[in-house]
Amino acid sequence: MRPGFRTILFLLIFVLPLVAITIYELRYATDRYHSSAKILITQDTGTTQSFDLSVLGLPTAASSKDALTLVTFINSIDMMKYLDARLQLRQHYTSSDIDWYTRFPSEGSEEDFHEYLGDFVMVNYEIESQLISIEVQAFTREYAQNVVNAILERSQEFVDKLNARVTLEQTQFFERQLTTTEARVKDAKNALLRFQRENRLFSTDTEASMVTANIGSLEKLLLDKQGELTVRLKELNESSPAIQLLRTEIATIKQQLSQEKDRLSGGSGDAVSELDAQFREIQFNLEFVTNIYKSNMAQLEQARLQAVQRLKYLVVVTTPSLADASLYPDRPYIIGTAVIVLLMIFFVVSLLAAIIREHA
Repeated sequence: MRPGFRTILFLLIFVLPLVAITIYELRYATDRYHSSAKILITQDTGTTQSFDLSVLGLPTAASSKDALTLVTFINSIDMMKYLDARLQLRQHYTSSDIDWYTRFPSEGSEEDFHEYLGDFVMVNYEIESQLISIEVQAFTREYAQNVVNAILERSQEFVDKLNARVTLEQTQFFERQLTTTEARVKDAKNALLRFQRENRLFSTDTEASMVTANIGSLEKLLLDKQGELTVRLKELNESSPAIQLLRTEIATIKQQLSQEKDRLSGGSGDAVSELDAQFREIQFNLEFVTNIYKSNMAQLEQARLQAVQRLKYLVVVTTPSLADASLYPDRPYIIGTAVIVLLMIFFVVSLLAAIIREHA
């Protein structure tokens, strides 16, 4: 191969592209600043992890599924729309102050912008430490930090919504049961009050005791009157007014005694025994639904406790940083890589050209 051809080839393949890349990187490429933060999704389950967070007063780390769910949300179009509405994300990355190669075209679609952001908003889940790292590159250091802060705030809202959904799913069935049982308890109490009001008694036990006491008093009085009648008959005639009065009193006492016994155990609707049966049925129903209410209350408290144990917490391990200087683009790395790649291309093309010339 002639030296002149090889020189031209070297200039075209290596020198000119390298000069163009160098000029672009040093003169036109816009500086990018980065801000990063690390977060952890935790759960108060009482389980132990390889790194004991309890020494920091924190719950233990939740499952990787929860962390990956959050990573997916941060990388979603919904998050992009939120950031755009809050921080004018699209306007920042389509600014005319950015070099043409890095700048996103203003007429680009939403899907293309979401794909473009993948190079500027990077979210990674570290399996061993279970930390989620968030890194944002932007064209001002304050904007990069603001984006990370907005992502953290939105992530906290997302975790709170998940917690609210878990709590609702865990407790809504028992809350419905408790509401139904509470209505039954109220109905049973009203039935008891209505029974007491209609029958003018507080308790059938008290009523039965009063009737029994009346029967005992009447029976004693009846015995006394019958004894007095026996004594008087020895002294007076059967037709005497005193004897007739005693017989009338005895008949009246017997009638009252019969009425009291009917009240206690007779067949009438006002019998104490029947009232007692109705009262005990109403009282049993009240106690039954009250026990169900207490059981439902305990189940609801248990469900709430389980819901609390399933709650997730977002812990900010490192706060969003504010860059002191631009780290991107990494000009030495880019130019060095360009030198290596262009040299490889030059040698390959030179070799192919030499082979072709030998066989020509």
